[in-house]
Formats: sequence, C-alpha cells, structure tokens
Amino acid sequence: MCQHDGIVTSLSAQRDGPQAWQVAIAAFAANMLAFGTLFSFGVFLTPIGESFDVTTGPVAPLFSGSVFVYYLTGVVAGRIGDRKGVRPVVLVGAVSLAVGLALTAQTTALWQTYATFVPLVGIGVGCCYSPMLGAIGRWFDRSRSLAIGVVLAGVGAGTLFGPLLLRAGISEFGWRTTFRILAVVCFVVIGGAAMAVRPSPEAAQVPHPGDGAEPNGGTLASFARSRRFRRLYLSQVIIGPGFFAPFAFYNDFSIEQGVSSGRAAALIGISGACSVVSRLILGSIGDRFDGLSRYRFSFVLLTATLVVWLVADGSYLLLVASALLHGLGWALWVTATPAVLADWFGVEKLGGALGLFYTGLGFGALVGPALSGFIVDNAGYLPAIMVVTVAAAASTALTFRSMADEEPSTPSHASQRSGAAVEDIS
Repeated sequence: MCQHDGIVTSLSAQRDGPQAWQVAIAAFAANMLAFGTLFSFGVFLTPIGESFDVTTGPVAPLFSGSVFVYYLTGVVAGRIGDRKGVRPVVLVGAVSLAVGLALTAQTTALWQTYATFVPLVGIGVGCCYSPMLGAIGRWFDRSRSLAIGVVLAGVGAGTLFGPLLLRAGISEFGWRTTFRILAVVCFVVIGGAAMAVRPSPEAAQVPHPGDGAEPNGGTLASFARSRRFRRLYLSQVIIGPGFFAPFAFYNDFSIEQGVSSGRAAALIGISGACSVVSRLILGSIGDRFDGLSRYRFSFVLLTATLVVWLVADGSYLLLVASALLHGLGWALWVTATPAVLADWFGVEKLGGALGLFYTGLGFGALVGPALSGFIVDNAGYLPAIMVVTVAAAASTALTFRSMADEEPSTPSHASQRSGAAVEDIS
C-alpha cells in the first residue's frame, strides 16, 4: 500500500483545488442553461398552441417527451463521459440543444415540432447532467458534497431565472425568435462550459480492492431485479406525473385564475429559488441525516405541493406556498437518492444504478403531463390536479410501505457510503 502513497498525495493535491472549482462552475453554467430551457416549457405552452391553433392537450407532450428522452440519454451519456471524457459528450449536448431549438423555431406544423424539440432538446439536457456530475465526483474529495450542491443549484438557478426571462422574450419577440436567441445562448455557454472541463486526476492509477467487482457481488441486472429496487422504481413512476405537473401547468393555471402573466411565470422561478438554496444547504449538512429519512420526507413534501395547489382556488399566496414546497421537495429528493442507493447496493456500479433508476421518473414524466393536458382540455385544471395528487399520495404510501421493514444505516455508515456515492454518480 505504501508504494502508492506518492500517487495518492499527488491526486489529493489536484482535487478540491482551483481547477476542480473551475469544473464545478462550468457544470453549474451548463446545467443552468440546459434545465432553464427544459423546465421553462410552461411559458411556451399557450404561445405554441395558439400558433398551431390547438389546445393545451396536444402541446403538453412536447415537455413529457423531452424529459423522457433526457432521462434515457443520461443512462448512456454518463457512462460514455466516464470512459471517453466529459468534454465531447457535453459538446454534443450543446450542439443538440441549439439545433433542436433553432429547428423548432422554423416548424410549420405541430408534428414537426415534436420531431425537432423532443429528441434534440432531450438529448442536449441528458448530455449535460450526468457527465458533469461524474466529473465533479472525480475532481473532489473533501468538498465533494458542497461541489455537488453547487452543480445541482445550477438546475435550480435555471428554473428560477428561465421562466421570467423567457416570458419577457416571448412578450417582446414571440416564441419563435425567443427560441432562436436561446439556441445561440445555449451553444455559446454550454459549449464554453464543455471546453472548461479538464480531464480529471487519474484515480484509476490507484488500485482499489474489489476493482471490477459487481455491486454486492451481483450484476446490474440482478440489482434491478431486487425487490428493493423494484419498489423504489415504481414509486418514481407513480410520483412522476405530480412532480412534473407544476413545470407544465403552474403558468397557465394561474393565468386562468386571474393572476398576471408575470406573477404566474414567477411561480416556477420561486420553486427554482427554493431549490437552489435548499440544495446548497443540503449539500453541506446532508450527511448528518440518513438518506432513507430524507428520501421519504421528499415524497411527503411533493405530495403536499399538490394538495396546496389543489386548494389554492386562485390565492397567489397559496400558489407561492405550493411552489416553495415543490422546490424543497425537489432538492431533498435529488440529494437523498444517491445516498439511499449507495447505502443499499454499494458504490461500485452506482453510476449505472442511478441512470437506470432515474428512468422511472422519466416514464412518469412521459405519461403525466400528456395525460394531465388531456384532462385539462376535457374537464379543466382541478380534476387534472386531483388525479396527480392522488397518484403522489399513493406513491408516498408505497415508499413508506416498501421500506417499512428496512433498517436505516447508522449516521456514520450512511455518511461514508453517501460520500463515496457521488464519485460515480453519472
């Protein structure tokens, strides 16, 4: 072991230093633009529908489909980033996102919008998220949780500023020109972020016992077949419609209730702001609480989000409360999930496990906004919100029921496992 001390010291000197924080800032910027684009879709819902003379229902699946593609892309992009390097993967994301937005701005029929927006925007976002998180895991040791919090805060920052800026752009230029401007900004900023990501320290030079071993002695397929994983995965599928409904419908619902367009667009921004602050705080103190408790509570908060939305009845204060709960629940879920999976299944194949697990939320996103849009067209917003609220409550009950017989780790054990979790999060 002593013969590797020099390598370990050299690697530690590079990690957590100025170059590492340069990578973190680049990852923040890339994810802010990518998710600011994706999660601001609600402000485009009505303008796109009006331009093609259709109602909300046929337009909402544009968001569902792009989120689904994003989750599927993340499974592959993260692994490619680990093996081939992060820079080329994120560059592909910058090009895909820019081309998707530019082509969508030129479409003359709704089916063309589906063909350009859904795959290209989804791929663009997927190429930014997992590979960048993987890079952070390899660049940080001591400040890893804080660095991950910074990157995840970029997602919240995009959700905070994106709807407000894009709503102003739509009012001034129309949705098509706004898409064209956004395409240029995404290409420049995300492409620049990709070039700022340097190759990480070669941790592979330091041999570890068990290198090449499967998690807990099993393959990723056996991991996916485990009862624990199946139940947790199902809970993600069921809560997916409720998790993504605010992104798609807060804006138009609020305007229908008499809220001004600016204040309506601000609701997603409020969720994003709460998410930014919460992720930074949780990144600093998250290891003090076991992942399982945090994970369960995130489901409670997301269900409460929808209950408050359901009873808001045009009250802007209640809508703000719903948005704050959504941001906090979102932040708690995204920071707790790696800790739970690492504690249960180990860290050797955590990247693949996380990528596979996140597709559950993708399936929920694929069905949820599309179904909600159909209900809105035929019965109004309240029945649509009621449906996703009931689904979220059922998912929360499943989370508690499926994990009722599980023993949470001791705080020290959870801290050790969750700290290592991020190292291969992509």
